[in-house]
Amino acid sequence: MNKNLYILFLSIGLFMAGCKDPIEIIDPSLSTPVVKFAFDSIEADLNKADNLPVVAVIQSEAGLKKVVMKIETNEEIIEYKTVTEFFNEKSYSLAEKLNYNPGYKSFIVEAIDKLDRKTTGTIPLGVVEIKEPPTVTFDPAIIIYDELIGGPMPLTKFTVNSEAGLKNLVMYLVSEKGQLQYGFPIDFTENEKTYTFEQQINYKEGDKGFKVKVTDIYDNVRIETLPVRYMTPAPPTVTFTKDTVFADKNEMKPVQVKMESLRGIKEVKIYRIEGANEILVNTLNYPDKPLELNITPNVTFTNETSKIKFVVTDHVDKVTETSITAIVNMQYIASLSVGSHILSNGLAAYPGVYALISLKDLKTYPVDYALENDANASNVDLKFYVFGGSAVLRMYSIDGGTGTKSNEFLGSGGKTVMDLSVKNQTKLLKLDGFDFDNATAASIARDIPASNIVSNNVNPFNVGDVLAFKTGSTSAAGGGRVGIMKILSDEKVIEINPTARIIKVAIKFPKQ
Repeated sequence: MNKNLYILFLSIGLFMAGCKDPIEIIDPSLSTPVVKFAFDSIEADLNKADNLPVVAVIQSEAGLKKVVMKIETNEEIIEYKTVTEFFNEKSYSLAEKLNYNPGYKSFIVEAIDKLDRKTTGTIPLGVVEIKEPPTVTFDPAIIIYDELIGGPMPLTKFTVNSEAGLKNLVMYLVSEKGQLQYGFPIDFTENEKTYTFEQQINYKEGDKGFKVKVTDIYDNVRIETLPVRYMTPAPPTVTFTKDTVFADKNEMKPVQVKMESLRGIKEVKIYRIEGANEILVNTLNYPDKPLELNITPNVTFTNETSKIKFVVTDHVDKVTETSITAIVNMQYIASLSVGSHILSNGLAAYPGVYALISLKDLKTYPVDYALENDANASNVDLKFYVFGGSAVLRMYSIDGGTGTKSNEFLGSGGKTVMDLSVKNQTKLLKLDGFDFDNATAASIARDIPASNIVSNNVNPFNVGDVLAFKTGSTSAAGGGRVGIMKILSDEKVIEINPTARIIKVAIKFPKQ
């Protein structure tokens, strides 16, 4: 090799040697790594949403090579994490949020420096396992009380248990009307694990249960309800043999009534209803506690009497009130079917239903009946008419000619109401807010001045309306008498003809 080539190779070798990384020299007298935990130990509670992380600082004068983290359990050592890259190899901070497990015993940190020296730090872990929510146990599991059997009410008893510890307890009495807090809330301050309640609660009719709401220290809530069945026999039953009593003014009449009670009848009070007044007419006492009574007490009926009320009390003070309608010194019909002018002479499908109303007989008649003679003509007072496609209901007197549609109430042979030999001039008035159901002979005479009843029509009227009427001088019912009529219902009877209708009415007609 020539001298020049040797010098070239030597120069290249020296250049390449100068490009190598410098060798780091670490003083072996530097301290070994130090592991410092933020806490002496960690108590984790699985019943809570948040628990502390493992926090530590690892320092190394020589510089860290790696940090190894492990978890010690009851059965093994788990490799958790290894770190080999450091922003600052002299100091490393860790904060590990663990998914704690009941078997965890400790968290181990091994710090290894660049001289391969190792320092191990350990922090004990205590883990509280998940606690079951509180329990509420009733004994007995249901309370049943039968009034017929009687005796003391069973004790209400329950026991509350909590693994975690009790915080609060609230009790409620549950009834058909809702729930009401029973007593005061109980706060537990000494981490009590159990509580027992035992009292005699006097449940009553309508009570449905006893509710307990308990909360533990973790705010877990348990709500349990003790079912309560309070069995009470039905109150007394009262049955009248008739639904209406008819009487003359100031007449004393018997009222037949049957009463039954599972607990025995103690008392019967009888009232006469006169307008807004209840007048006590008799009190009957039964100390021998009969289970059934059939009685016929005599009651005096006045012109003001609308009902007779019976108030029956049994021997545990259950009360039944019921009334029977009284019709005193009046003609009365509870439901009369009246046809419109289309039914002037009747329809085969609705026998006995016609358009002309007799206030003397409280029934309806066909036009042919009224055409027969004077007596029959004087025995019809009103006629029911329906106008147009909108089916407007109208009530007319017999008198009035074509102005009250008399020509459209057809009989046989082309004759109409226009041809009647007697045309009663019964007058009409639609009342406003009049109480038909409680009206009496006295209230009709007092509250409906005859001088106000002057029209030969009511146009229109509707279901629910109350009409007053005053008979004409030629009426077979007697002239100048005032009565009332309530419209109960309205029904179409021919599908293609909206004017073919039947109404049902109730009539009260005081006697002269």
